[in-house]
Amino acid sequence: METVTVTLIHAGQQQDIKLRKGLGLQALAKQTSALEFDCREADCGICICRVRAGGEHLSPPTAPEADFLRAMRADPEERLACQCRVFGDVKLEVDDHAVT
Repeated sequence: METVTVTLIHAGQQQDIKLRKGLGLQALAKQTSALEFDCREADCGICICRVRAGGEHLSPPTAPEADFLRAMRADPEERLACQCRVFGDVKLEVDDHAVT
């Protein structure tokens, strides 16, 4: 089984997580709470993240993801994690969405 490393930066902390190559980033939900998922259909945006390195190792944006990101005027490095599959090492930054 070939694995890749997904590095998550969240709340000033960096976490390296091994993931089977080709899996979707949603598989990270079992290993970390830093990346949240809700709708899983490119509809809500809670899983938005910034690709800091390795963007070429993510699957291309799906049509629903591209539409959502365009409507939200997202930055070019932003992606919806629920729509991404990982084929190589990648570094992602996730904002803290906690309600205080």
